Amino acid sequence: MILSDTHINSLLSQKSISEEWPWSTNNETVIDKNIKDIVAEIRRKIGLKDKTDYDHYGSGYASFVDCWLYREDDEFRFANGDNYWGLVILFSRLSKYYVIGEGQKTWKSKSSSSYLPCYEFVDEIKNPSIRGIVNKVCGVLRSRGLERLYKNQLSKILSKKIIVPTILSDGPWHHFMPFSIGKTEWLINRWSRRRKIAVLRKGRANL
Repeated sequence: MILSDTHINSLLSQKSISEEWPWSTNNETVIDKNIKDIVAEIRRKIGLKDKTDYDHYGSGYASFVDCWLYREDDEFRFANGDNYWGLVILFSRLSKYYVIGEGQKTWKSKSSSSYLPCYEFVDEIKNPSIRGIVNKVCGVLRSRGLERLYKNQLSKILSKKIIVPTILSDGPWHHFMPFSIGKTEWLINRWSRRRKIAVLRKGRANL
């Protein structure tokens, strides 16, 4: 098992579980700079663009960096305009581990929408164009000392004694939850934004 109970308790306490640099520093500035360097290398070597959130979604705390990689071409575009599929990497700020999935982003002058990371999305990559870049991206990450976690490694249910501060689920929680934990503030803000977008879309559809 990758994540022990000790690891999980450390993650929930916002403490690093990796002895390697830069995670051993437990310094967010140092860790985020390393992630930025890695993303820049991926962009350069594979010819991708990114939209990466280093700002904890604008509120509270997130134990991971949400990186979305895409190309502005028809292979990644799913509708006219700025509507793209992309490869998602969730970089743990507290360990050398990461998970991947795929997600959609849309942006317009007055609105936008985005995927929301969750346990179910891990390893679920169906778009052929996204599958085509996975090995190259993971190769760069491996060369930088990062290790990919897979859904089956995060599928174990947490003990009922462990409390996970999230509004996305009432439990039972998988090992993915402490890997991607965030304080309630940003979870509420992100959920509220997505709900507002969904309501607006539903309203337009009924017009």
